Amino acid sequence: MTPQESVLDAVLRAQGVLADYIEPGPHDCEKTINRLFDIFDDEKLMTAVNKLNLDLAQLQMKSDTGERQPSNTTAIDGLVDEID
Repeated sequence: MTPQESVLDAVLRAQGVLADYIEPGPHDCEKTINRLFDIFDDEKLMTAVNKLNLDLAQLQMKSDTGERQPSNTTAIDGLVDEID
């Protein structure tokens, strides 16, 4: 799974947790927080976020030095390797 896919997966799972929480009926705040913590307290996810941040910083540094960037891609598309 690429870093982008890892982050997107975590966000989508968190959205599901929050969607469950806003459903009518009794709400268990502690359970909701624990479910979110289970999603975001993940070493592979943190590695993916760090990789994306590093890639973006490197791209910005290249931009500051005048290196040409591909015009048909976003800032980080295609710049990251898959996480094992």
